[in-house]
Parts: sequence; C-alpha cells; structure tokens
Amino acid sequence: MLTAVDAPVRISVLGCEPDEARGRWHVRWQVANVCNGPVVLEDAWVPHGRFRGDGHVLLDAAISPGGWHVLELGVSASEPPGTVVDNAFLILRLRGQRETWRVFARMRIQFSAASVLPVIEAVTVQAV
Repeated sequence: MLTAVDAPVRISVLGCEPDEARGRWHVRWQVANVCNGPVVLEDAWVPHGRFRGDGHVLLDAAISPGGWHVLELGVSASEPPGTVVDNAFLILRLRGQRETWRVFARMRIQFSAASVLPVIEAVTVQAV
C-alpha cells in the first residue's frame, strides 16, 4: 500500500533550452535534499504525452543532506504558442537510509513562440 509522506526533496526548474532537433528540449531541474540523511536518486521519468521524456532513466546520484543534484533530461514537446498543458509530471524514485519514495512533481507547461516553460505546481510523495 502506498502512503503519502512529507517530501524528502524540493524540486525546482532551472531551465528549458531547445535542442537541435525540432520539438526537443533539454530541461534542468534542481533536486534538493531536505532530509537529515543522504538520499540516492535512482530513477526519473517524464511520462506525459505532450511533454514526454525518453522513458525511465536509471540514475545513481547520491545527494547529501542539504545538498542538491541537477537533473537534465531530454523531452519531446511541440505545441502551438499559447498552449498550456496541465498535469505533466516529473516522477522520481529516491532511496533513503531506511526507506524508498516515489516523488511526483506536477507541472503546468506553457508554450510560447520561442520557448517551453515548465512550472511546478505541486510535489507529492509516496513511500514505496
């Protein structure tokens, strides 16, 4: 059974830059450890159909207490200017010293003529 818990990390968007390929973007998130102990970022996934990553990305990034990790993923996103896509997610799996979490960063994606802007609206966590 999955149970909601306090977030072990804070997530913020650092940037979203166009790739050379049309409709491809490099998105950078900062994942900051707010726990008293270290955490390991094990997996990342961006599954939304209109803001989609390349599937599960296996990671092994240790983040010390108070530390942070910059996560950069490629995504496909190509919508007309003015489009807003709701309920896109960055999903992470984190491992602590005694527990594992699934972290859901819910985003709103805003499209303009020259950019894609992911905006984090909520972060929820489930112990797994």
